[in-house]
Amino acid sequence: MTRTKNFDETKALETAMLLFWKKGYSATSMKELEQVMGLKITSIYNAFGNKRALFEKALNYYLQHILIKFIVALDNADSPENALKAVLMEVINLHFNPSHPGGCLVVFSILENEQHDESSRHILSSALGLLHNAIIKRLESDKEKGKIVPEIDCHAIANHVAALITGMITMAKAGFPQKELEKLINNAVEILFKT
Repeated sequence: MTRTKNFDETKALETAMLLFWKKGYSATSMKELEQVMGLKITSIYNAFGNKRALFEKALNYYLQHILIKFIVALDNADSPENALKAVLMEVINLHFNPSHPGGCLVVFSILENEQHDESSRHILSSALGLLHNAIIKRLESDKEKGKIVPEIDCHAIANHVAALITGMITMAKAGFPQKELEKLINNAVEILFKT
């Protein structure tokens, strides 16, 4: 007879995600995961697998619930400039949201790359690729509609935005105020569309 789970698996996964986000993969212990998830080690293993499997599930949860907001903001903007500003503002809003640890789980995890196996690395690079490709797709669509000049290199702009994201996360973690980062966004986007 199979046992039923008597806990909210989604909530447990979210709390694990927040701990990995705050501390990183290597600094997060199974004991800490037990404490924040409110589960015994056997329940964690039965529901999610080992620490690496749990991290990958937490990372996928992050992509489906957090990173997706970046793409939605990009798609919903009324102009190419506002699309890039919206993505970058999502990064800032995410960092300064008191219910989150700050920064970005994907970026932080990439920085501790040596801690990850091939599967985790693939998820991380796919996450960056997803956002990068969404930016290119949006800008190419805007180019076809005549909203940006044909000379604009959409791939190069997507690279700049990825660099801005990682740079702004670092600056935010270093204590730069939100207003300074918002000013940086406006200046950077203006420069990106100059030909």
